[in-house]
Amino acid sequence: MFQKGQDIIWKSSLWVVLVLLISCSTSKPYQLTDVSPKYKEYQGSDLDPHKTKDVIIPVTNNRKYDEFIQEAHKAIALLEFAENVALRADSKKTVGEPADKEMQAAAYLEEDLPPIIAKLPGLVQTNQDLIDSTPNDFDGPAIGRVSYELGNILESLKQNSPKAIGIHNAIRHLRSDSGKDAAEKEIKPVVEDPVIKPNEIDTAKKVEKIIPKKVDTTPKISIKRLNRKTKVTGKAKVTDQINELVKKEEEAVLSDEEKKDKEYTEQIRNGLVQVFQWEYYRRPKNLEKILTTHPIPRVRSAAALALGRLQAGRLSLQNAIDKDGYQVRPAAYKALSDLGDKRSLPYFIAGTKAEDPEVIAVSYEGLGKTKDPAGREMILTTGLASEYVVIVSGALRGLAYHKLDADVEVFDKFLKSNDQEIKEAALEALAIHGSRESLRILERVVAEEPNLALLAVDEISKNPSLSATFALIRLNESQTDEKINKRIGESLLRRKAFGKYAIILIEDDYLRSEPNERSRPVSYIKNKEIGLILSETKKEFAVRIGEDILTDKYIQVKMESTLPGARGAFVTGWVFYPKLDIIEVKQLGSDGNSGKYSNLKKGKHNNLFNPIEEIKVPRKE
Repeated sequence: MFQKGQDIIWKSSLWVVLVLLISCSTSKPYQLTDVSPKYKEYQGSDLDPHKTKDVIIPVTNNRKYDEFIQEAHKAIALLEFAENVALRADSKKTVGEPADKEMQAAAYLEEDLPPIIAKLPGLVQTNQDLIDSTPNDFDGPAIGRVSYELGNILESLKQNSPKAIGIHNAIRHLRSDSGKDAAEKEIKPVVEDPVIKPNEIDTAKKVEKIIPKKVDTTPKISIKRLNRKTKVTGKAKVTDQINELVKKEEEAVLSDEEKKDKEYTEQIRNGLVQVFQWEYYRRPKNLEKILTTHPIPRVRSAAALALGRLQAGRLSLQNAIDKDGYQVRPAAYKALSDLGDKRSLPYFIAGTKAEDPEVIAVSYEGLGKTKDPAGREMILTTGLASEYVVIVSGALRGLAYHKLDADVEVFDKFLKSNDQEIKEAALEALAIHGSRESLRILERVVAEEPNLALLAVDEISKNPSLSATFALIRLNESQTDEKINKRIGESLLRRKAFGKYAIILIEDDYLRSEPNERSRPVSYIKNKEIGLILSETKKEFAVRIGEDILTDKYIQVKMESTLPGARGAFVTGWVFYPKLDIIEVKQLGSDGNSGKYSNLKKGKHNNLFNPIEEIKVPRKE
């Protein structure tokens, strides 16, 4: 008996849990009555937007998201219902059928639509904010479900928002027509046609000549319909007609000044679209034409900047500086600085004496790109001594293009400034300089200044040299911060730094010209130096290291040269394998969006985008 009682309790508990699971389901269907109970009679009818589609609203168990999803679906359902009402009423009036049901619905909609239309911009903005914050508020498969739902809502809101005003106007016109029809029915009496006998026709004509016609004071209405060649069978054409009517109504209420502003805005928009189009297709000649002939300065400025990004149009940019106005000249100077052509040296010198600090800043930067000795002197004496932060920043970047070792000390000095913008400019200058010493300073910043660490990693990543790749690998080995390691991994993948790299494990040794410990040393190497592995010997060698004699292969590596006065920045030589750690950066898959960073000797493998996830893999001997 006791066992049976326990079985009954257990089965009852299962039923309770099942009921709770069903009641707490993650989704529920959305109906027209969820918008308002007063639309109950229209639910399931031809006017119901949900008649031909099932709308399922997920329950996220997050109050902020659930409230927004409910409110957004209410707005979308109400607009779709109103559009169906307007379209069905218009279709019935076209063929002469009564639209009583649609007119009754219009009475409710005229009251409900205005607050919904007013909320549409806020709903779109809130939707976008929630999409951005979804990864922070959910995890696992829930992220995908919520993001998918918010994406569908955003698409529906953007689809219905432009025609919301037109739908509201159509509903108001429908209500207006219904009121006039009712008034006409009340005022206009029913009059039967009189019966006139044949012999009374002449008498009636005489009386008609004498008695003046009675003026009909009954109010009349005139309804004009749009001429149609074919019957409207879909929503698209009627929607276009509604939008056209709205456009005409808006133009009718606009003043001449407002019309001019609207035309000016449209002209700017079309001009900017052309600029982006020709930049995308890399057509500098078309951009030069816009820079020369377009009537609006803002568009000409955009064309100038696009020419700078395309590294083209020097003569047109110089002509714009000579002849165009104050709004276009700064953009032309910026573009000319991007080109950094030596033939523009006179313009850069003149620009350093301009009144606009932005023009002065880009002029110093362009002056540095020309690598003119006189320009470097101007940067050191006047540019870096300016009281404007933006000018000092431009001068630092300009000085870096000269790539002289003596300037590294200058950048290091400005890196200690109290101004954040100057610090960032000094980091940029070090990356542009790109020397071994510059990159080591950037590595030091990553280790010592957490607030500048990510920026320093980004600046190292902008340098395309092999030294920058070595710096990134060295940082990845020394850093434990997840964000920094992830950013380094992204940079290595972006620069396609795939291959094997050697990390020196010994403190003092030499890179040898041949795979032999008695061969000529070609460079000094020390602990934690990085080299690119080129090859390895096919046979093994026995080498004494301390008190042990080890047998292994020699590895050929390419490393940064440490010898004073070396001809090149890199040197190639051989190192005994036990003196190295080998790191492999490998691309995974065919999409190019995943990669692996592996320490072959220790058997540790990291996902470049998720450095926390480590997989222990035994080394193959």
